[in-house]
Amino acid sequence: MRKHQHRYDVAEMGEALGVSRSGYYRWIEARPSVRREQDEAIKPVIEQVVRRACGPYGYRPVHQHLREQGVDCGRDRTLRLMHELELVGRSHARFKPMGTDSEHLFGYHPNLLKQLGKPEHRDQIWVADTTYLRTDESWCYLATVMDLCTRRIVGWSVSDRNDTALVCTALENAVQTRGEVRAGIVHHSDRGSTYAADRYQRLLAKLKMHPSMSAKGNCYDNAAMESFFGRYKTAAVRDHVFANEAQVRANVFNYIEVFYNRFRKHASLGYLSPMQAEAKILPPMGGNAQPDCLTRN
Repeated sequence: MRKHQHRYDVAEMGEALGVSRSGYYRWIEARPSVRREQDEAIKPVIEQVVRRACGPYGYRPVHQHLREQGVDCGRDRTLRLMHELELVGRSHARFKPMGTDSEHLFGYHPNLLKQLGKPEHRDQIWVADTTYLRTDESWCYLATVMDLCTRRIVGWSVSDRNDTALVCTALENAVQTRGEVRAGIVHHSDRGSTYAADRYQRLLAKLKMHPSMSAKGNCYDNAAMESFFGRYKTAAVRDHVFANEAQVRANVFNYIEVFYNRFRKHASLGYLSPMQAEAKILPPMGGNAQPDCLTRN
């Protein structure tokens, strides 16, 4: 009847088939619409994407994952379905800067980021920072190194001591990830004693990197790194209780190496993951094209 209702009278078809007019329209109203059927087919795909995320995941990156899988679903529809599934991610807490031990006897370096602008290739600017994580035993510290162009965490290290060895290991791991790095990478950090220490500065000199440091009292110079820590703690730490350092290390590995670098979409990267961005950019390793501020005599 529904197929032929535009050609024949509904009452006449109902009389011929023994179906009342009111009964037919009740059936029409009760039948799920095509769009609703599509919604129900899309929902498991959304759930699968969010399951792979380490905690809350925004509707925009979820929408990009759907596009990559060939699922026809707009942003607004993605948001609506995530609301229905109660999967809308809560926003991460705004970064509250913690003071660094910048009152030390080591030297400082000028902030080069304002002069450099946005990097166009990987391995032009690396940013480094450290955060702390609570365990049942004590505190643990996570040091990371991020490629500012692709937002990839290229090196990280976890320890129960916030010392120079921790940050040196993170930087050495970053170099190992790349296999080799060319001279000229700008390395930016805060003015803390671990980064200003002679051992760390000697390592930067050995790698022929240009040291750069945030201005005193301005943690926001390193906004990309702070944003990473904020999202990490919201997604993977906020509701988690770590028993010891081993659990912290496993949690960090899963978030960085399994989720963040390979899976998490970034608006600043055109909704690509860091690894996808690197594959697309395919730059040379090292900051070979030096800005004027680094080449002036």
